Amino acid sequence: MRLAWMALVTLAAVAPVSAQTSERLPWFAVDVQGAWVGLPSAEGWVPPVPVETPLPGRGWGLAGGATVYPLKLGIMTLGFGVSMHSGKSTSDALTSTTAIGTVETTVPTTTVVTTQITSVLPQVSINFGRKLGWSYLSAGYGRSKVASSSEPFKTAPALVMPEAWNGALNFGGGARWFMKPHLGASFDVRFTKLGSRAETEALPAAKRTQMVTLSVGISIQ
Repeated sequence: MRLAWMALVTLAAVAPVSAQTSERLPWFAVDVQGAWVGLPSAEGWVPPVPVETPLPGRGWGLAGGATVYPLKLGIMTLGFGVSMHSGKSTSDALTSTTAIGTVETTVPTTTVVTTQITSVLPQVSINFGRKLGWSYLSAGYGRSKVASSSEPFKTAPALVMPEAWNGALNFGGGARWFMKPHLGASFDVRFTKLGSRAETEALPAAKRTQMVTLSVGISIQ
C-alpha cells in the first residue's frame, strides 16, 4: 500500500516537468499487462470461515485497456478509457505436525479458500507529457465481480459465495514510455473500492473494502 501511494505521489510531482513540451499525445493507446491483483477479504466477500483461516489477499492475473485522447487543455490532455483486470489466488491451509516415535504426521487445521475478481473500470484521465512518454492520473466508476469458495474441511461442507457484479470506484495513475514510434512499456497503480452491500435473498451483506492492483506490460499507440 505504501509503495502504491509513493508511486502516485511521484507521478503527481513529475507531471509538470514531463509536460514541458508542445508535442501532442497520440489519439489513442492500448495496454496489455501482467498484474498483481488485490483480492477482497472483508466479511461478505468470502465464505464464512474461522477467524484464523488464511485468506488470499493478492493474486497474479492480467490487465489491459484502451484510452483515447481527444482534447488538449494547455499542459494537460484529457483522456477517456476503460481498463479491465482479473486475478485469482488460493490460500494455504494452516497445518499441525504431530510426532509418534520417529514418524511425523502433518494435518491441515484450516480450510483452503479460493478468491477471484474481475473488474471493468471506465476512467477519465488527465495526462502530462509528450507523444513518446507521459504520466497520468485517472478515476472512474465501474463494476467488479467477486467469486470466492472454500473447500470442505472435517465436518464443514464446501461453501461458495454467490457471484454478482458490484459497483466499484477506481482511482490511480501510471505512465507510458515508447522506445519505438508505436511500441512501448507501461505501468499502472489502481485502487479499487467496493462499497458495502445490504443483504438480499440472493446475496449476503458485505462490508466496504479496498484493493490495490499493480500492473506492468506493453503499450501500443
